[in-house]
Amino acid sequence: MSDHAELSRALLQGAIDLHIHTAPDIFPRSVSAIEAAQDAKAAGMEAIVIKSHSTDTAARAETTRELTDFPVYGGIALNYPVGGLNPYAVLESAKQGGRIVWLPTLSARHFLAGADNVPVLEAESPLTSEGIVVTDDAGELKPEVEDILQLIKQHDMILCSGHVSPAEAIQVFRRAKEIGIERLIVTHPHAMFVGATAEDMTELASLGAMNEMQYAFVTKVIVPPQTMGHIASLIREVGVEACHLATDGGQKVNPRPAEAFRLFIEGMLDEGLTADEIRYMTSEAPRRLLF
Repeated sequence: MSDHAELSRALLQGAIDLHIHTAPDIFPRSVSAIEAAQDAKAAGMEAIVIKSHSTDTAARAETTRELTDFPVYGGIALNYPVGGLNPYAVLESAKQGGRIVWLPTLSARHFLAGADNVPVLEAESPLTSEGIVVTDDAGELKPEVEDILQLIKQHDMILCSGHVSPAEAIQVFRRAKEIGIERLIVTHPHAMFVGATAEDMTELASLGAMNEMQYAFVTKVIVPPQTMGHIASLIREVGVEACHLATDGGQKVNPRPAEAFRLFIEGMLDEGLTADEIRYMTSEAPRRLLF
C-alpha cells in the first residue's frame, strides 16, 4: 500500500464513476448493480453509471436507485443486440431515464480489428460480422446517426464514442457540437484498440468532449496491460481540464468497482497528479457531464 492510500479514500468521497459493468451480463462480473451502488454509497461516492455491451441498463438503474436510495444511472450501447445504430432504442432508453448513449463498442468495425487486445471481449464479439461504422460509402454520417444525435440533443443525454475509430468519433462529435450537444465523452481513447493519439484527444476536446481515462486498462484483462504512468503522462499531455477518470470496472478478476476507483486515484497520486487535479477528474468534471 502506498503513502497515498488514506488520501485516495478521502478523494473517493464525492466521486462519480461514469462507467461500470454489472451482473447479470454475458461476461463474468464482480458485482450486481445493487452491490455496486451499495459499495459506492458506503465509500461516500456521489453517483455511478452502469453499462452493458448488450442491453439497455436504464431500467436496471431505476430499480437499483429505488432499492439502494443511491443515484444510479444507465444508458444504451448501440451494438447489434439492440439493433445497432437504432434511434428507436435510443428513444426507449431516454424515456426510461437513460443518461448515456454509447456509439458501437463490441460491434464496431474498428474494435473488431483489434479485439485481441481484450481477449475476454473478443470471445463474445461478432467476429463473423463486418462490424458497424457510422458513415456511409460516401463518407457522410449515416441518416440514422443524425436521428440519434437529434434524440440525444432533445433529451439532453451524454454521447460517448464507444469503440469507433478516432476519425469516426471526430466526425460524429463535430456534428454533435454543430447541433448543440454539450455532453460528450471520448471512451477510453488510450485503449490500444481505439488507437487515439494525444492529438486526436486534443481535437476531440476542442469539440467539447472529455477524455475518459480508465482503470481497467492497467489490469490483466488487457493484453498487454498499460501502466499508471502511461495514463498519467497522457493526462498531462492532453490537459487535466480535458480528462476525467472512470473505472470501466466490474470484471470478475478485478477489484470491485468502488475499490478499483480508489486504486486508480491512488495510482494517479503516486504518479504526481495533485489532489485538486484528481478531485476535478473524479468529481467536478463527471458531475458536470451527468447532471
